[in-house]
Amino acid sequence: MREARWVNRFHFAWNDTPFYDPIDTHYQLRDEHFLHELPAEQRALFERFGLWWSYRHNPNLPMQGWKIHVSATYDNAREVFRQTASYLIRHGIDFKVALDMNILELLNSKAASRGSSGKFITIYPQTDAEFAQTLRDLEPLLQSFEGPYILSDMRYRDAKCLYFRYGQFQSEHRLDAMGRKHPMIRHPDGQLIPDDRAAQFSMPDWVTWPIADWHPSDDVSDGDVLLGQRFRITEAVSFSNSGGVYKAQDTHDGDRTVIVKEARPHANFNARLRYHAVDILNREWQFLNLLSDAGVSPRPVAMFDEWEHRFLVEEYVTGADIRKVLFDHNPLVRPRVTLRDSRAYLKIFLTLFANMARAIQEVHARGIVLGDLTANNFIIHEADLTVTLIDLEGCRLVSPQDAAHGHLERTVDLYTPGFRHAKRWNVDPTFEDDLFGLASIMGYFVFTIAAMAYLRQDTFEVYRAHFEALGWPDDIHDLILRLSRNEATLRDVIRLHEQQDRLVNEVRVIPRTSRSRQPRRVQHDRVTDLYATRDALKSFLMSSADLNLSTLFPSDPFAHVTNPLSFGFGASGTLHALADSGEVIPAEWIRWLRDRALKLPDQDVAAGFMNGLAGLSWTLRRLGDEEAADTLLDRAHARALADGDYTLYYGLAGVGLTHLNAHLVTRSERHLRRAVVCADELLTQARPDHAGLHWTNEFTPDAPFTGLGYGQSGVALFLLRLHQLTRTDRYLQAGQRALAWDVSRGVKWRGGVLFEEAGTREPYLEVGSAGVAKVMLRYGERAAVQPLLRAIHANFTVMPGYLFGHAGLIDTMLDAAAHLNDPRCYTVAMEQYDHLRRVFMFTPPGVNPGTQLAVPGDGLLRCACDFGTGVAGVLHVAQRLIDRRSDSLLLDEVSR
Repeated sequence: MREARWVNRFHFAWNDTPFYDPIDTHYQLRDEHFLHELPAEQRALFERFGLWWSYRHNPNLPMQGWKIHVSATYDNAREVFRQTASYLIRHGIDFKVALDMNILELLNSKAASRGSSGKFITIYPQTDAEFAQTLRDLEPLLQSFEGPYILSDMRYRDAKCLYFRYGQFQSEHRLDAMGRKHPMIRHPDGQLIPDDRAAQFSMPDWVTWPIADWHPSDDVSDGDVLLGQRFRITEAVSFSNSGGVYKAQDTHDGDRTVIVKEARPHANFNARLRYHAVDILNREWQFLNLLSDAGVSPRPVAMFDEWEHRFLVEEYVTGADIRKVLFDHNPLVRPRVTLRDSRAYLKIFLTLFANMARAIQEVHARGIVLGDLTANNFIIHEADLTVTLIDLEGCRLVSPQDAAHGHLERTVDLYTPGFRHAKRWNVDPTFEDDLFGLASIMGYFVFTIAAMAYLRQDTFEVYRAHFEALGWPDDIHDLILRLSRNEATLRDVIRLHEQQDRLVNEVRVIPRTSRSRQPRRVQHDRVTDLYATRDALKSFLMSSADLNLSTLFPSDPFAHVTNPLSFGFGASGTLHALADSGEVIPAEWIRWLRDRALKLPDQDVAAGFMNGLAGLSWTLRRLGDEEAADTLLDRAHARALADGDYTLYYGLAGVGLTHLNAHLVTRSERHLRRAVVCADELLTQARPDHAGLHWTNEFTPDAPFTGLGYGQSGVALFLLRLHQLTRTDRYLQAGQRALAWDVSRGVKWRGGVLFEEAGTREPYLEVGSAGVAKVMLRYGERAAVQPLLRAIHANFTVMPGYLFGHAGLIDTMLDAAAHLNDPRCYTVAMEQYDHLRRVFMFTPPGVNPGTQLAVPGDGLLRCACDFGTGVAGVLHVAQRLIDRRSDSLLLDEVSR
């Protein structure tokens, strides 16, 4: 379920601010938008709706039907709009159009949804007859124009910018347990079914073909289909809006494996530099040929057009990506750094980067700048750590020798945060930028925090903490710093490898505090720093509040696609953390939250604790508004029973725990009875097997989840608390079996136990060892929990947040210190806090050093204030470190 809350953060990091800003509300309209040439009386008929101008005036517009899409390029968009809008306004037909050229460019970008990309204008005819007539009338008006192919639609006749599909006209959706809205259309029998927006045309089975005088060809090819009459596709590697990447067999060369790259005309266009996906693929083909004799990149095989798309074929290169090598060998991703492991990793580091430097030298020797040089540009051959450079579309030819290559002197707008200097992203790259990119990759290979370079200009300095933990000589970190500043050369990187024996012998790993030794006490200055840190985090949150924001505080993007008030990702969790840290919450903020929470329509808000009504109820009760809290919890209860999701973060277990919290605060037996209803419903859904009890939901088609957030441990926690309040043994027994099910799924790893999520072993709180350990501690599993604690005894994580980052590990270690009565665990928590403070906390620009502290949110690209991923969750942990309080969110007061 964690994957289900993934949001493309690049669409929220478009702005030059420290926060994730939703573009639909923060984007400032350009003066020359698409309406600016219309007469004033016509402009007045439009309203802005997010990223669109909406011309919607027909009160009888149906909920769904056949709609028309018009696509356009940067060259013809204004004329396409003039022709189309003139016809539609004249005939009184509803439509919408992208705001301006910037938004049209965004909607067609490489990262745009493949199913919806290309939709410049959307037209909503009232009837099938009006739909067919509009298509017929628009075809001659738009026949001379082209636009990106809209993959979800059917193209009308030969009009290369005119498309159509059956779908939703007015908003109707299904809300899943995580609060995501899924567009729906209604079957004639009244049943809601998904409005399929996949990247291929489909028509609901009850709908008849709407155009009497035309139907597309149904030609179907039989047998073996070869691209370019030569290449047999065997596997899709990846897809983007620009086109796909495929493995194929070259039938002209013994069926050897090759890579085929596809480019869709007019997709991923750039209005400023005037290119699109086909132009980018052409550039890559030219650079592959320029480097064909260098031995550092795949050999070019073929370039051809098939239908309207362009295809590039290159040699298939076997090997690993940098993340595999990193996670296979890096001691910092393990519970403990040993001298042996650190020295072995240093040998890999020195050899690998000397080989990368040699490859870059070969490229530079031909006058080519790589430009967008990132960790993903290298395939690593693990046997000897030699490398091959791939994805060369970002290259630039510094001094073209002939007219045929003159256009290669300019680059394309490709920029990967963290691997290109933040202040140089919009200028043609130089050799210096490649040195910066290599320095970033070297830092990334030590630890993957490069993406926060936009927020922290001192990111290369921050890496010092990781190099010290590895015990590597200062020469290595110093070289990376100098390389990033253009004060060192590629030859210096190679020379470092030549000093390998000396450098390896100088490695000195200093063991961190061991949990096997009794610490004397935590130093006074660290406690003092904790208070200062706590206050600086609070100050940042208080100064970031804005009553005009839908989230009150700048928050994780997931809040903007689900519930801006949510506990985990929106306003309410941040307010809760501030109140728990002793901050007096302004009455105006409490009213703001109450009013908006009570007005949330049922169809737009989920039930759960982290994302919905239950979490809002919990916070408002904490802020003293019992009436609103009860109202919201009643709604959460009804919704959770109807939805049937079982989880702690998003379903019945979380709603039940919220009832128990309400019972503890108010002593109302009604809330206790409702918690029993939640538990009994859970028990009816439980699935017993040899390992214990487990539950499934719509997100578990293959195997049940593990962990606190949406695994069986979260249910076990709720059942334990209910047992402690009711003394009903069946809840305890069911909870024990649920916990046993999760524990049985643990994977032994280097002396610890981790839990797999989507193929990755995780130590975190939301999913992983930390969350399961929290519940095991509360069930008194003192011995069995030790392997899990060893797995989370990690000083280095990729993100600082509470749910899926460093703060959650600290939180669990504090639980261990309390439940095991072991002060050594508190010392570990302080060590982990020291790392979080040093690596992730920073003073935002424009304020006095130390007076405010922020942390990056998920993805590290921007700050977030929310509880689950940002500053509020870190504040919660800092407060627990100060007063060593129990975890009120897990109702520890019940067991006292």
